[in-house]
Parts: sequence; structure tokens; C-alpha cells
Amino acid sequence: MKAKLFREPVYREDGDLWLTLRGQQDEIRHYFRQVGQELVLDEAEGYAFIRQLEIEGEDRLPRLVQRHPLSYWATMLAACLREEFLRFDAGQGDSTRLVLSRDELRNLIVDFMRDSTNQVRDMARLDRAIQQLLDLGFLRALGPADENRFEVMRIIKARIGPVELEQIQKRLLQHAQPGA
Repeated sequence: MKAKLFREPVYREDGDLWLTLRGQQDEIRHYFRQVGQELVLDEAEGYAFIRQLEIEGEDRLPRLVQRHPLSYWATMLAACLREEFLRFDAGQGDSTRLVLSRDELRNLIVDFMRDSTNQVRDMARLDRAIQQLLDLGFLRALGPADENRFEVMRIIKARIGPVELEQIQKRLLQHAQPGA
């Protein structure tokens, strides 16, 4: 359980793992606090992950969980997915899962893309961004039979808050401007 949390988030869909985490959360929180980590468990959204405790002062703890810098395209896609979740949750449809196709992902970021004549290169960049978000657990492929559809994982809401979303969008719009 603890080793999995060091690598990736745990979701409600993980079944027994999720139940074990919920049942032992006090013990798990205590363990992670001892090593400078904080367990974030959101039962309503159905995910758990750990993050580095930020201790002010000179006694900074070494970073145990590796940070993953996002490429420009992955940042752009993550911000668009976060905004899409705002619209999805406001719509209050029957589904609790946000599922998008590869074309829908591309349509989300088209406003932030600079004008380009090389669509093959742009699609390759989008594919790399999708793979990066898959690796980080922000997206989940719906299986080999349907490799062009992805579930957007709710953890993205915890990783990109409203303030960060606004800052990212401003930078992306500036970058998309001709001559920027």
C-alpha cells in the first residue's frame, strides 16, 4: 500500500487497496508524516496520493517523491482538462466520469496552440502530452480496444487548483499570441 502511494495515486476503483487505505488511514498518515509526506485522501472524489510536506525554516526535508516537470503541451492539456472538469461538474449530468476522445482532447487545446502548418508534428506533441498525463495518473486509457478514449481522473482537481489554473491559462494565452 505505502509503496504504491510513493509511485502513484490510489483510486476508489482499486477495490481492496482502497478499502485497506481507508481502514488503515491513521496508521498510513502517521507513517508518511514521519518521512516528510502528507497523505491526501479525498473520499468524495475517490482518490488518495501523497505530497511533500512544506516545512518553513532551515530544516527542510529531502524530497522523497520525484517531481515531474510537465512539457508545454502537457501543461496546456492539464489546464484544459481541469477547466473541462469545472464545466463537467457544473453540468450535473448522470455520469460521474469524464471521458474524452483524442479528438476532443485536441479540440480543448486548439485555442492555446500557435498557428502551425505542421499538423503531423502537432499531433505527435499532443500524443506525447497525453502519454505524460497517462504516466502521471491524470488520464486513464479505457483499454486497448478503445485506445482513443480516456477517462480524466479527478485527482487533477487536487493537483491544479483554481489559482494555479488561472495563472497557467494566462501564460498559455500569452505564449499562443503571434510574436510571443
